[in-house]
Amino acid sequence: MLEHFLISQIFAFFLIFCRVGSGIMVLPGFGETYVSARIRLSLALIISLLLTPLLISTIPPIPASSLTLALLITAEVLTGILIGSICQILISIMHIAGTVLSVQAGVSSAVVFDVTQQSQGSIIGNFLGIIAVVLIFTTNLHHVMIRGITESYTVFAPGKFPPIGDFAQTAAHMVSDTFNMAIQISAPLIIVGTLVFVGAGIISRLMPTMQVFFVIIAPQLMVGFFIIITTFSAFMLWSLEFYKDKLASFITYLK
Repeated sequence: MLEHFLISQIFAFFLIFCRVGSGIMVLPGFGETYVSARIRLSLALIISLLLTPLLISTIPPIPASSLTLALLITAEVLTGILIGSICQILISIMHIAGTVLSVQAGVSSAVVFDVTQQSQGSIIGNFLGIIAVVLIFTTNLHHVMIRGITESYTVFAPGKFPPIGDFAQTAAHMVSDTFNMAIQISAPLIIVGTLVFVGAGIISRLMPTMQVFFVIIAPQLMVGFFIIITTFSAFMLWSLEFYKDKLASFITYLK
C-alpha cells in the first residue's frame, strides 16, 4: 500500500514537472540562453514540488501501457510550451518596435545577436528587449507568467491534449495586437522619418548633383536618437502595461 502511494506521488510530480518545466523553458526571462540550465531546472522542480499536493487529485492514474504514458507526457509538454509561447509572443513587441526604430533612425545595418529572440536583430531591438525583461522582473510580472501555468490546470485537465485550434486563434490575436502596439510605439519616429525622407527627396529634385541621402545620415541619426531618448520612458511603460493587460486577460481566460 505504501509502495503504491509513493509511486503515485512520484508519477504525479513527474507529470506536473512535464508541464511546468516545458513552460519555463520558453517563458521570457526564464528560458533565455544566458540563464543557467541548472537554475531553470531547479525552479521547475521547486514549483512542481509545491504544486504536487494541490493537484494530485486531478492527476490521472498511472497508465498500464508505455504508449498511454507517452501520450500523457506529450500532452503535458505541449500544454506548457503553448502557454509559454503566448508569453514569448507578447515580449516580442520590443523586438518588432526596435527593428522599426532602427530602420527609421538609420542604424538598421547594426545587427547583433538578440538574446530574447535567439536570432539576429537590430541593436536597438536587442537593447529594448533586455530592458523589457528587466522591467518584467522588477515589477514582478514574472509571477503572473508562473501563475498562468499553474492556473492552466483548472482548464486543461492533466493528460489531455490542449485545444490546438483555440491556442492558434489566441496566438493569432496576440500576434496582431503585438504588431499593432509595436507600430504605435514606433509611430513618432515613423512620422519624423517620413518627413525627413520627403524633405530629402525635395532637396534632391532641387539640387540633382547633391548627394542628399549621404548628407542626411548625420541629421537622421541625431533626430532618431533624440526622439528615442525623449519617448523612451513613455513607450516602455506603455508596453509594460500592454504586457500586463494581455497576461491578465489570458489568465482570466484560463480561469
